[in-house]
Amino acid sequence: MLAKPVRTILLTALLLLGSPARTDTPSSAAQAALREAVTQFLMREASRNSGAVTVEIADAAIPRNAKPCDAPQAFLPSGQRAWGHTTVGVRCPQPAWTLFIPARVRVEDDYLVAAHPLAAGSVLGAQDWEVRRGDVAALPPGTLTRPYQAVGRTLRQAVPGGTALRSNQLLVVQAVERGQRVQVISHGPGFQVGNEGIALTAAADGQPVQVRLDSGRVLQGIARSGGRVDVGQ
Repeated sequence: MLAKPVRTILLTALLLLGSPARTDTPSSAAQAALREAVTQFLMREASRNSGAVTVEIADAAIPRNAKPCDAPQAFLPSGQRAWGHTTVGVRCPQPAWTLFIPARVRVEDDYLVAAHPLAAGSVLGAQDWEVRRGDVAALPPGTLTRPYQAVGRTLRQAVPGGTALRSNQLLVVQAVERGQRVQVISHGPGFQVGNEGIALTAAADGQPVQVRLDSGRVLQGIARSGGRVDVGQ
């Protein structure tokens, strides 16, 4: 007759053999397809920015019971962007379903930090910043990434040394003033046409501006320094 401890050990062993082992199973084909669709979508969207892009999706972010889809369609829900912590929607046309997958987009790039404490009203020169490299998607919005964005610009507020320089710390310089006569460059596939007109609004470089051409037609374009407006890019 087996002793009680031996019977207990045998019973435990049989129970373990009769139940499935609890291990991390590899992702299903449906999960892998969703991960690929979201990753490629975010890589395309984020590649519009400079810098090296990587996308992180946690294993738990994709449901284990995800349904297969021949043509998953990834999209950014309202208020989301391919930058930092974000959420991507995935829609399947047939069978019809939609789910949302959290992800993180890292963008490794250079950025500017104050080389020393900077006073409000300072005109920035190369001696006033240092170039560092890191995940700019984790930095405050508007962080400057290239020296040309800072050189010759005036600070509207004091900036402590070691702090990332941001566009909202700089005084706005209007590229186009209201009522100014501007050169309008219209772009299209294989052509570029120049025209002239009067700016109906003021705008900084890169901001939208309305222009009335000499013909009377009103267009909206993007203001550029030097009194130029680009249309149709």
